[in-house]
Amino acid sequence: MKSWVVPAIVVVILEYAFALTIGAHVGFRYTIPFAAYVILGLAFAGAGVTAAVLLKLALYASQRETAPARRLLAELPALLPFVAGVLLVALQIAVLTWTKVMLPIASPFWADALLANADHALFRVDPWGLAWRLFGWAAPLIDRAYVTWAPIKFATLLFVLCMPESTTKSRALLSYFAMMGTVAVSQYFLSSAGPIFYSQLGLGARFDAMPVEPWVQTTRAYLWQDYLKAGGSIGGGISAMPSLHVAAALWLALVWRSYQRHLGILGFAYFAVIAVGSVLLGWHYAVDAVAAVLITSAVWALARRISAEQLAVMRRRLHTGIVAG
Repeated sequence: MKSWVVPAIVVVILEYAFALTIGAHVGFRYTIPFAAYVILGLAFAGAGVTAAVLLKLALYASQRETAPARRLLAELPALLPFVAGVLLVALQIAVLTWTKVMLPIASPFWADALLANADHALFRVDPWGLAWRLFGWAAPLIDRAYVTWAPIKFATLLFVLCMPESTTKSRALLSYFAMMGTVAVSQYFLSSAGPIFYSQLGLGARFDAMPVEPWVQTTRAYLWQDYLKAGGSIGGGISAMPSLHVAAALWLALVWRSYQRHLGILGFAYFAVIAVGSVLLGWHYAVDAVAAVLITSAVWALARRISAEQLAVMRRRLHTGIVAG
C-alpha cells in the first residue's frame, strides 16, 4: 500500500508553491537551502538502496539462487517507495528551512511579547521559571536529550520507510508530511523567535535571568549568525510558534506506539522530555508546545481516518474480485 506517496508529493509541492510566493514577495534576498538537502537526500537514498542490494545478494547466495541478477532486477522496483520517501523528506526539510529563512524578512518577529504574555496569563508566572523550579535539577540531561531530536526523528523515518507497506506505515508517513507542512505554514501566523532570543531582538530583559545550558548556547549562536546573514544553513532558521520539536516528538511517540505498544511508553516519555525542555531551555513559549500538540493530534487523526478508508476500499475490491472469480 503506497497510498502515502501521492499525498506526500502534493504536500511538498504546496509547500514549495507557498515558499515561491513568499520569495517573490520579499525579493529572494537570502540563500535558498536547496542543494545541500538534495545532496543529503540522494546520499541517504543511494546508501539505503546499496545496503538493500547487498543484503538481497547475500540472501540469494544463502538460498543458492541460480539467477540472482534476474531476481534482483525483478525486486528493485520495490525499493522505489524508499527512494521517493527519502527524497521527499529531504525536499521538505529544504523548503522548511527556506520558509524559516524568509520568515523574519516577510514578517519580522512581532508576536514574542504577545506569546510571553499569553504564557503568563495561563500559568500566572512565566512558565520557564516554573519549569526550572520543577526540573532544573535535570537541565543538563534535558539539554543533551534535546539535541538528539533530529537523529532520532530521521532514524524513525528511515525505519518506517524500510517497513513493509501497511496501513500503519501509510498513517505514519501521511501524518509526518502533513505535520511538517502545517508547521511550516503556521509559523507565519504568529511570527516569533522564542524566549532565548528575546533580548537579542531588543524586546527587553524579561528572560535574561533564564539559565543558558551549554548546547543551548552553542546552538543559539549558530542560529543567530545564520539569521543575521539569512544564510539557510543546514538546521538553520528561527521560529518559535508552533514548536516543530514538540510536534515531531509527539509524532515519534505515536509512531512508536503504533508499531509496538511498549515502545510507545518510551516514545511518550521522550515526548515529555522534549516538551518540558522546549520551555525549560528557552527555545519556546508554552503555548508553542500546545499549538504543536494540537497540530500533530489533528493530522494523526486525519491520517488514521484516511488509512482506514483506504483499507476498506481495498477490502471491498478484494471481495468483489473473489466474488467475480
